[in-house]
Amino acid sequence: MASNSAKEINFFNVVWKLVYPSVPGGIDNPFINPLGPGAPSLAGLMCSRSFVCVAGKDGLRDRGIWYYEAVKKSGWQGEIQLFEEKDEDHVYHLVKPSLNQDSHSADKLIKLMASFLLN
Repeated sequence: MASNSAKEINFFNVVWKLVYPSVPGGIDNPFINPLGPGAPSLAGLMCSRSFVCVAGKDGLRDRGIWYYEAVKKSGWQGEIQLFEEKDEDHVYHLVKPSLNQDSHSADKLIKLMASFLLN
């Protein structure tokens, strides 16, 4: 994860400290960083399928892709799918959730997720 600016990384640290002020390890605690020190192996994930969604303009995009690649390399025996919406930002599917808000991206994501879950 190399492309996040220092400003973005500081913002993520501040938010995480608000969410869990006493967390040992800060943003690299396994609760937020499954590849952080002391995190269990991803090969032991207790599901058979995983869907990872990232947004191209999101400061956390690289972490999502990093996680996806780590799961694939971990020896986990499940199915993993990566979806990236290049022209959107963090939580775009919550900010602009429907067609009448000038974004088809959320509907596209919801349909892909439904298809992934049902197939």
